[in-house]
Amino acid sequence: MPTRWFNSRLPQTLVVSQFLLYFDAFWAILAFLSVSVNSAVAFNFVGRIVALGSIGGYLFGAWGIANERKLGYQVAIAASFLPLASRVVNTFGAGGPLEHLGYILTSGNIINVMFEYALIVVLLHSQSREHTRIWFS
Repeated sequence: MPTRWFNSRLPQTLVVSQFLLYFDAFWAILAFLSVSVNSAVAFNFVGRIVALGSIGGYLFGAWGIANERKLGYQVAIAASFLPLASRVVNTFGAGGPLEHLGYILTSGNIINVMFEYALIVVLLHSQSREHTRIWFS
């Protein structure tokens, strides 16, 4: 069976999720490269691992959904929550998550957060869950 990078024959929610996963991977790669090049701002070691893990999760999740793999769908769900989880972890060093709830929910960039939340919504939509439960291997 040949592998594919994009599957337009899936339900609309899964097609949109593939697009959003690749979209988020593209922006995560650009952010990782721009921070790596800029010497004034640097990721710590854990930040680099999380950033690379999220990029890999986005790409593997989109590829897995396109090839109708349950593991790909599960990785996509985990990767979609990584930005939110990393903001929660970042706030522990700055006084705790309750003091920085606005940063956790919006991260100061409302457009980016809209795409993050849209990805979570389409992946957890009942149509996506039902299709993956029945048809994915």
